[in-house]
Amino acid sequence: MPPPHRARFPDEAAERGLTYTNLSGEPHKPTLLEANGAGCALFDLGADGDLDALFGQGVSSVLALTRGEGSRLSVFENDGRGHFRRLPDPETPASGWWTGLASGDIDGDGRADIVAAGFGVLSVLLQDEDEPKLTPHPGGFLSEAERFPPGGAGSAAWSTSMALFDADGDGELDLYVGRYVAFDAFDPPLGELAGGPGGDDSLGLPCMWKGIEVFCGPRGMAAQPDGIFRGRGDGSFENKSEAWLGAQEASYTLGVAAFDADLDGATDLFVAADSEPNRLYVNALGARGRFEERGYAAGVAVNPDGLSEAGMGIAVGDVNRDGLFDLAVTNFSDEPTQLYLGAGIGFRCASYRSGLAHATRPFLSWGAHLVDFTGDGGLELFTANGHVYPQADRAGTYTSYLQLDTLFAFDLDGAGRARRLTPEGELFTVAGGSRGSAVGDVDGDGAPDLLVTRIDGPCALAMNRLDPRAHRLAIRCLGSGELGPANRKTPADGMGTRVLVHPLARDGGAEARRPWVGEVQTSGGFQSASSPWLYFGLGTEAAFEGLVLLWPSGRREELEGGPADRRLWIREGRGIVREGSF
Repeated sequence: MPPPHRARFPDEAAERGLTYTNLSGEPHKPTLLEANGAGCALFDLGADGDLDALFGQGVSSVLALTRGEGSRLSVFENDGRGHFRRLPDPETPASGWWTGLASGDIDGDGRADIVAAGFGVLSVLLQDEDEPKLTPHPGGFLSEAERFPPGGAGSAAWSTSMALFDADGDGELDLYVGRYVAFDAFDPPLGELAGGPGGDDSLGLPCMWKGIEVFCGPRGMAAQPDGIFRGRGDGSFENKSEAWLGAQEASYTLGVAAFDADLDGATDLFVAADSEPNRLYVNALGARGRFEERGYAAGVAVNPDGLSEAGMGIAVGDVNRDGLFDLAVTNFSDEPTQLYLGAGIGFRCASYRSGLAHATRPFLSWGAHLVDFTGDGGLELFTANGHVYPQADRAGTYTSYLQLDTLFAFDLDGAGRARRLTPEGELFTVAGGSRGSAVGDVDGDGAPDLLVTRIDGPCALAMNRLDPRAHRLAIRCLGSGELGPANRKTPADGMGTRVLVHPLARDGGAEARRPWVGEVQTSGGFQSASSPWLYFGLGTEAAFEGLVLLWPSGRREELEGGPADRRLWIREGRGIVREGSF
């Protein structure tokens, strides 16, 4: 009998060459812009088969920003064994504050591209065909007034989380851009928000939290409307916000996740809003030419008491293996991380019954992922935690500025209590200020690792050593670009493909024979982009019965099973075109 395995998730960022340190304004956080930190991305730069890392970056202070100090993106190249070297910073405008990242093959050349955005900046970065390099596309999204510094009066655009996905089924990736608040860096609110009853500007609203003066916002500040852009396939985009979203009400968007919520083959959008109702945009472009907002009808707009919460990050996955996608939404401290289970028509809240609400209420959580980190066949929920107010360390707040990150496991049927796991590793044993996070296998052992940004601190790279004895399967989907039965095309990077892994037919309950389900999406979490690989844990099963691939084009492919512990590349219409063992 093998000895018990010690669950470990060690932070090896520094020893593996990831030397990125976040800069997000002044330590005491006098303004809202300085509180949210930056995102990260795990993507394949150079098309060499491994995952490289990209980070957003801020500025030393809002005052420095107005004086011309800018920031750059930081990119690190993987040597194929999970060790990194820093490459020259991508050429981008250096006048803004970079926060959000999205990844996907925008121009259909088989290489992952990047959209980077933040306060007053938004840029498309295409991969160079000859060297591992990101090159800005000349097309722009922002008007002169939206850039920083703004070309006219008013605030610059402030983008947070984004999603690259195929909205209209033409095989080209489109872009959803979440936006936050109208913030004037030249005249930021300090101490109080102007304006009183009846619009009397001589009166002000003090910015307080638990009786303590803190930075102002987002409540009391004007929200900025989100945008959606149709990809032309060459790196440029067309603004379709009015046509596809209609007269949407602006909100404080922090999280965006693309996935097929109703399993009709068209990709939908879930948007988490800070202190406002969340939104579920159901894709009805084919039938009615637009997205339809169904957050309230689906049961995900507000909490079970009918109140809005401070939605931050989003995780998508099939927690109870019923074939329906579930949602986890992270929130502010004193508000729980909400777990919404897919219910055929809409979702049902399982946060309180599972015990997740009680366990997560003390945390302020950002990035979130529903992934089988342990390889046991069930999804775990990771949340990146850390407060926005340095004042949270004062007596009487019953919380803290730096917090431990958390990892929870669930019973298969989703009805039992969530169990908090405590693996060895700095993320779960040393308090930090985590923000953005991305998932991907950086060292090629088949186990998904975690890349996490920490506000005003070094990044963390938690290497997955939770149970190397568990069997796994990693799948990469590649579209053919051909028109399918649904009169749609699959994007080149397989975005939107749903994969079902069928376990071996054995004795046992129906739940144990249910397939594992995943969908190719890089969005979700908070201001970050994860790998397009799908990671399945098979537990003690050394083989699987078969695969079903539901391509966005409408094609359905069934492939024979085989041994586990493999990495599979599957091309639409051709089956497995490449494989390798862990």
